[in-house]
Amino acid sequence: MSEPRIAMMMAMDRNRLIGKEGGMPWHVPGEQAYFKAVTTGKPIVMGRVTHESIGRPLPGRTNIVATRDADWTADGVVVVHSLAEGIATGKRIAGTAGSEADELVVIGGAALCREAMPLTERLYLTLIDAAFDGDTWLDSYEPAEWRERSREERDPSTTGGLTVSYLVLERVAGHA
Repeated sequence: MSEPRIAMMMAMDRNRLIGKEGGMPWHVPGEQAYFKAVTTGKPIVMGRVTHESIGRPLPGRTNIVATRDADWTADGVVVVHSLAEGIATGKRIAGTAGSEADELVVIGGAALCREAMPLTERLYLTLIDAAFDGDTWLDSYEPAEWRERSREERDPSTTGGLTVSYLVLERVAGHA
């Protein structure tokens, strides 16, 4: 088996907005099911604030939480103290016997994504064609660095009236 790939999974509006007050600025029916389908069985890496906003470990995947707080703990998660440690841990878990994971997935927050973006080989990006109010943007995403591998458009009647596209992007060679 080859070394597990580093992936990222994010959702953003047309202005690259990804968050509001520690949560999501929207509710898109079906988005959580898509997130679960992509990440189940894979190690997921997130920051402490993202973990706390979710409120519990996500079942069916190893939850790796990066925090600078050396004393922070939480039940049901693997605590690391840097992105590098989180990635190394995720790759080790994905590469263990019996694991079918070919990637680990960084899921937020914005600072962790900013740091992980240059290392990311695949980006699962949900585009919501609307503008929302919020306070956190995916400012590290540069469209020219990615090529579209697949796109799935959802009918607005199934997404609360919103135009939603699920993209799988691969990094263009030479961009990192």
